[in-house]
Amino acid sequence: MTDDRLREQKKLQTKQTLAESAFYLAKDKGVEGFIVEDVVKKAGFSRRTFANYFSCKEEAIASAFYIGDSPLDFRVTIETEKINPVDAIHLFIKHSFSLEKLNRLYDLMYMSKENPTLRLYVNGTLHEVQTFAKEGLNEAYGATYSKLYFHMLLGAVFGALLPLFEEEMVIELPLAELKTKKDHPFFDYVDQIFEQLRKGF
Repeated sequence: MTDDRLREQKKLQTKQTLAESAFYLAKDKGVEGFIVEDVVKKAGFSRRTFANYFSCKEEAIASAFYIGDSPLDFRVTIETEKINPVDAIHLFIKHSFSLEKLNRLYDLMYMSKENPTLRLYVNGTLHEVQTFAKEGLNEAYGATYSKLYFHMLLGAVFGALLPLFEEEMVIELPLAELKTKKDHPFFDYVDQIFEQLRKGF
């Protein structure tokens, strides 16, 4: 492993440790029940190190949703599976929203009900997931499909998912003790979204 790669890995580990510390402090004490100094003390870093990665504790809390992911490699997946963009996004959603991440997202949404600043950062993390998916599709499929197609496809998918997290629709989110996605209402709903997309509206 190169020195640059080691440095990047160390930075990611530091960022993840800080985000995890902030997230668990928020779960234990509430978003307003601790300060940045508590985060750095728990994580074992300095305030200056925290400032290198996050602007505030709310950003750190929300970042715990996606840090440490192994993002789906669209190009490799598509070449291996020989799938179209709709199937690629279906696979991406199932990969991105694991049981653990859904539970974490549920916790973040619950905490953000009483903290509008946290809500902004949580929404930002969901937007980053959508942006990553869009960039992955553009890179994997090149000029085969237009950027407008990807924009509409992801708009439809995330437009159907976001009301769940905003609690505009009631679909039971997975509980921590569940070990499998099989037959769970959330993933049934995801399958229904893509079944409808394949049929057309």
